[in-house]
Amino acid sequence: QLLRFTALALALCSGACLAGCDTDEQDLAANARSFEDGVTKDTEGGAFRVSLTSREGLAADADNNLVAHVGFHDPSDPEGPGHGIPGAQVQLDAYMPGAEGFVDALEANYIGEGRYEISGLELPQAGVWQFEFSIAVGETLDESVAFVFSISE
Repeated sequence: QLLRFTALALALCSGACLAGCDTDEQDLAANARSFEDGVTKDTEGGAFRVSLTSREGLAADADNNLVAHVGFHDPSDPEGPGHGIPGAQVQLDAYMPGAEGFVDALEANYIGEGRYEISGLELPQAGVWQFEFSIAVGETLDESVAFVFSISE
């Protein structure tokens, strides 16, 4: 009797997890937008503001270049990109939720004025991609931010 109850409880929990996973993927797909120059988000902890630009946009099966401006908030311009931060460690992981597409550990190169260039970003297929940026400044300040894009061919 106890064995049947345990098996039933495990089956129900597994089903709930799978349903939750599908819902998360559907939520990401519903929130995905085409890439637009200047798209901006704050990191999860609110320490940094990240703005993205690209000369040619982003496309599947292409050698994409992306520039991330990383800044501290500017109290005199709350909607602006913030004061550029030199010397941060900026890394990008990109993946397709629920699919096989994955690009990890792309290091960004500092190009001045708080801007970091990520080159060689090859997205193997079109679809919904989540870009997760990890940003570290010094030994104690480490935050991340995620952007979700619908990438076409």
